[in-house]
Amino acid sequence: ECFSSILSNLDLEMKLFTKFIKKIFFYTILFAGIVLSSMMFDNYIDTKNDSGYLIAVGICCLIFFILEYLIPKIKN
Repeated sequence: ECFSSILSNLDLEMKLFTKFIKKIFFYTILFAGIVLSSMMFDNYIDTKNDSGYLIAVGICCLIFFILEYLIPKIKN
């Protein structure tokens, strides 16, 4: 009985750890997307201010909102 409860706690901790690692990976990709797309939009828009960066942040925030909030809300 005690051994099975230890295994179930360990399984729960591993699930939380893998979920945490997936979130870190997702946020790293999101940050890289902000940086790379801001460079790309800056080249296409060709402005001297940060409008390319603002467009990139807006797109990445929209993707984040859809993936992290809207899709889980729709599934429930």
